Amino acid sequence: MTSLDFGSAARSLARASRLRGLVVPVFASPPSRPDLHRSIRRRNGSPVVSIRLRDRPRAAVLADMIEGIVVANYLEGARADLVRSALWLAIDGEGVEGDAGELTLRTEVVETVPPTPPQSNAAAAA
Repeated sequence: MTSLDFGSAARSLARASRLRGLVVPVFASPPSRPDLHRSIRRRNGSPVVSIRLRDRPRAAVLADMIEGIVVANYLEGARADLVRSALWLAIDGEGVEGDAGELTLRTEVVETVPPTPPQSNAAAAA
């Protein structure tokens, strides 16, 4: 991934994060420690996510960026999964950008109605 691709992805993720009311971290490269692929720190209350680009697949860099947003916002469980999915849509182009903003969890409510007991012949004849 080039630094231009990194910047473009950062802008797309920032826009999608703001639409969801999330804190947008500052993205930087590379991390200060050479043994890390990703680090997150807070400076004056603002999260800074540093990611190593060199010799890494694009998908790994993007996954680190998305996870940086999740960690920076202290997201967990279903909310974290929903945000990850929406952010992937924002950068993968699997849907129009408006679709990513409308991503919701779908829940089906199924009502079970007990079966009606069969009527006897005498009740049916009446």
